Amino acid sequence: MKYASLMYSTSNIGDNFQTIAAEQHLPVINKKVDRDNLNQVVESDKFVLIMNGWYTHIPENWPPSESIIPVFIGFHIAETKHVQELLLNDNSIDYFKKHQPIGCRDKKTAELLSDRGVKTYYSKCLTLTFPKREFNLKNGKVFLVDVDDIPIPKQIEEGSVLITHTIQRYYSDEIKTQISKEILDKYKKEARLVITTKLHCALPCIAFGIPVIYFGDKNEYRTSLLNDLGIEIYKKSKFLIIYNFLKRAEKTVISNKFLRTIFHALSELFRYILINRKVNWNPEPVPIENEKAEVIKKTKETLQYIIKKNTK
Repeated sequence: MKYASLMYSTSNIGDNFQTIAAEQHLPVINKKVDRDNLNQVVESDKFVLIMNGWYTHIPENWPPSESIIPVFIGFHIAETKHVQELLLNDNSIDYFKKHQPIGCRDKKTAELLSDRGVKTYYSKCLTLTFPKREFNLKNGKVFLVDVDDIPIPKQIEEGSVLITHTIQRYYSDEIKTQISKEILDKYKKEARLVITTKLHCALPCIAFGIPVIYFGDKNEYRTSLLNDLGIEIYKKSKFLIIYNFLKRAEKTVISNKFLRTIFHALSELFRYILINRKVNWNPEPVPIENEKAEVIKKTKETLQYIIKKNTK
């Protein structure tokens, strides 16, 4: 049996985190295939592929070719009308039924498919299966990950590490993977707290046992897994628009001391309002080892079932 894993043409290294998580559960990787072009994989051999993560930027390229033996774990259908029209049409539903059960990252994806007669289960996300670190880190660093527009208390912000999960698209898969592994390793070894707007920063850090503060949209089913794990999703306040406008205005009037002082005072007022709303700036790690064990168990069972089914 041969095995493949996913690569991406995106600038979001959270995608690469998904592949690193999936590869933990495979004995070997014989080939890398592009998530958004799986219908173009034409090989004489067939490859077992864990189909986890977000699908897809190019729904016209769905479903995958016959060279792929899909194992659906942590699968998410994007929350856009165009994607859902193509991934839930009759041809796609037939494909899902052929390769069921479909392990879904969120309950809404499971509902979308089960309503069409597809066998599904709530698998959660494979990035939750990263091993927990074996040490407590009280004096570690605070990592601020893609929170440029979020006011952070100054006592937390001082000495913090700024990171973005956006990198250049033209980097090779090897370079993206290496950067991803280095960032994950940095979180695991150095972070005492992570504040982020990125789901696939939050989930691996939760798996590592790191306290996480997440800012996002409570109504997105893409992030509903965080609620299920007991992680608060802090909504971006409407005052945030005013705060960021004032910060930009302060920079544009740098030569006018009076106006700069006014804009600075107003921005600090809104900063105070924003950081003193109901945000727990000192959270505890969320224990998920029971959930993690269940995800690992179901992953093994699903892999064994699909492999056995395709080796008869």
